[in-house]
Amino acid sequence: MRSPSEMRIIEIDITNACIHQCSNCTRFCGHHKTPYFMEWEMFKKSVDSLLEYGRCIGMMGGEPTLHPQFERFARYLAEVYPGQHHVPASNQPIPVFSNYIRDKNYLQHECLNRHRGPGLMSATSKRYFQHFDLIQKLFSYQSINDHNNPSLHQPVLVSRKDLGIPDEAWFPMRDNCFFQNQWSASITPKGAFFCEVAGALDMLFNGPGGWKVEPGWWKRTPDEFGDQLQWCELCGGALFQQGRLSSEEIDDVSPSLLKKLEEIGSPKLRRGAVSVLQSIPAYDGKEMPNIRRRYLSDFTKRVSACNQAIYPEGIASLLPASDGASGVQRNQMLAQAEADWLFLPASPESHLDGQLIERLKKVVLNPEVLYRIEGPDGNGWLFYRRAKALRQAGFDGIAHCASWEEFLHFWPEEQKCVLADGFDRFQNPDLEVWTTYAQGAATEHQDEIERCLKKIRSDYQ
Repeated sequence: MRSPSEMRIIEIDITNACIHQCSNCTRFCGHHKTPYFMEWEMFKKSVDSLLEYGRCIGMMGGEPTLHPQFERFARYLAEVYPGQHHVPASNQPIPVFSNYIRDKNYLQHECLNRHRGPGLMSATSKRYFQHFDLIQKLFSYQSINDHNNPSLHQPVLVSRKDLGIPDEAWFPMRDNCFFQNQWSASITPKGAFFCEVAGALDMLFNGPGGWKVEPGWWKRTPDEFGDQLQWCELCGGALFQQGRLSSEEIDDVSPSLLKKLEEIGSPKLRRGAVSVLQSIPAYDGKEMPNIRRRYLSDFTKRVSACNQAIYPEGIASLLPASDGASGVQRNQMLAQAEADWLFLPASPESHLDGQLIERLKKVVLNPEVLYRIEGPDGNGWLFYRRAKALRQAGFDGIAHCASWEEFLHFWPEEQKCVLADGFDRFQNPDLEVWTTYAQGAATEHQDEIERCLKKIRSDYQ
């Protein structure tokens, strides 16, 4: 086992609400009658307790962006525990989002920030997209997985006693557990834990809570884990078992854990989404197998092209600028438009070509950016109908616009972008911007940064 001080990340579990109920989820999403949402004071105390930790502090769920105070939490974490470097963004469309985040993690988090700064674990939901601009600006590291591609999750709700594993065989297995040795300690609304699965089990089964959240709690060593080790008795993390596709949303449990789920009135159990393991081949304890690939370590598959949460669902045109629509009419058009992205033609003759629309629907656009489209396939502006610029303007602001120019001025200059020719052919639209930034960064790790940039470029050749 490891002390939390040796871990590359410590998670703050701010909610167990999620858009999925994956098979064998380590947060047991679907088994709670009511999801929890961490209170602000507890989150602030959690972050403050880790200020001297020196590595990544992660926001975790469930799906953390579902928390109603996500933006407040994210801004506080980034303010008091920032990464030293943040690579700039060009705001150009992103064709392969998972590759983009992989590259950004490699350069920004690993090379420039040396694994320090705010982190986010997300299923890239619609709420993630609503916070898209904020997330790209604040977080040094992102672990994303929309679970649309095949991913195997090994059973967690399994007791070694149900397998008949004696103490002398169990203790070496437990101390070599893949979860605790390669993943993370955590903080939940009930305290701090040496292992994130232990924290989740304590929440699920109404345990006694964790350690007091105070500066230095994370310096505890394995011989100080004490009573928290009881949760290992209810966890299959140290056992060698086959995984189940996360998309099946069925949990594999051993008999004693089934009884515990019955006692708490698990909604997932009542729904029949639990399979009882009667006979489980136990691992012999000699060496923990490498099961990283079960959890989809291949970043290129972490966000699928069919994820409509972050890709445009539809693009519709509004009245052209010369039609002289009043501010009230403009507001009504916005309200009545069914598409999530809207195109504002610069003239009555301008329209968005059908082929261009299909190309745009295959890239990730920043919802807070106003895109200027210039060319034979369209001439005008493209924007997200729920952009913050419009929300801040409000009904009265839009209704009192005397011209389209006033309407377009709702977006600040740094949130405007001219759509580049061949925008969907850039494997990484920000790579050259990142290169310029990285080469100008005052750091003693320039050789490593150069190797990083070379590796990223080679992936696209």
